[in-house]
Amino acid sequence: MKKIALTLEYDGAAYFGFQRQKAQDSVQARLEAALATVLRQKVRVYCAGRTDTGVNALGQVVHFAAPFDMPLERLIYALNSLLPKDIAIRHAAPVPENFHARFSCLSREYGYLIYSAPYRPGVLGYKALWLREPLDWQRVRAALPYLIGEKNFAAFTRVALVKSGERTHRRIDAIDIVEDRRYVWLYIRGSGFLHNMIRILTGTLLDVARGRLEPEKVGAIVASADRLEAGVTLKPHALYFLHAEYKDYDQSAAEHDVRRALRARLIN
Repeated sequence: MKKIALTLEYDGAAYFGFQRQKAQDSVQARLEAALATVLRQKVRVYCAGRTDTGVNALGQVVHFAAPFDMPLERLIYALNSLLPKDIAIRHAAPVPENFHARFSCLSREYGYLIYSAPYRPGVLGYKALWLREPLDWQRVRAALPYLIGEKNFAAFTRVALVKSGERTHRRIDAIDIVEDRRYVWLYIRGSGFLHNMIRILTGTLLDVARGRLEPEKVGAIVASADRLEAGVTLKPHALYFLHAEYKDYDQSAAEHDVRRALRARLIN
């Protein structure tokens, strides 16, 4: 029996999220089907973070356990030959028996891509959020300190989740804004995120960028724990799961500097 971690990327447009669904296509279902064919046995995978419908990934990490003798390089080639073109394995490595893609994860990083210009993009229109109005990112930077640290982010998730009694405290370690001409990246790194949290949080920060919301008001929204106080839930097509950090899984061979990869792929 071997426990293996995989790093994969996928375009989420065609899938109802990562997690397997009863009547809908998912990344997990496609990956498990490919593993079952290659290893000739039923295999269950566990992920670092379950992305929602339409959300993309360039650094999703999963693990599985199964007995097999195939070299990992051959396993990657075999899986990629069976997976759809919008899903690809980039790296594989053995991990300790106690490793878990979700529970061993030290931090996760997401990115939201915004295209700010008077006219719509032709190529990246379906992978970035197009906004025509002027945006003041200095105002947004002034609001970021109110979001850093461990806080109750109940205002930035679904009301039903809060009512269910699920714990809504999370830790945000850093939020970076990278402006590259007409493109702007919001990078958010933390311990973990609630359902829709990043899309609602980014929607709120865009209200600050538009001048509709004062930067210090973000702190009041956090304190309110009221979903109605926060901004809209942005569309999922411009959200990317970028990286999951571990103590026992070295992804350096996968060239996991995904910020550089994204800029090269989508901007240059």
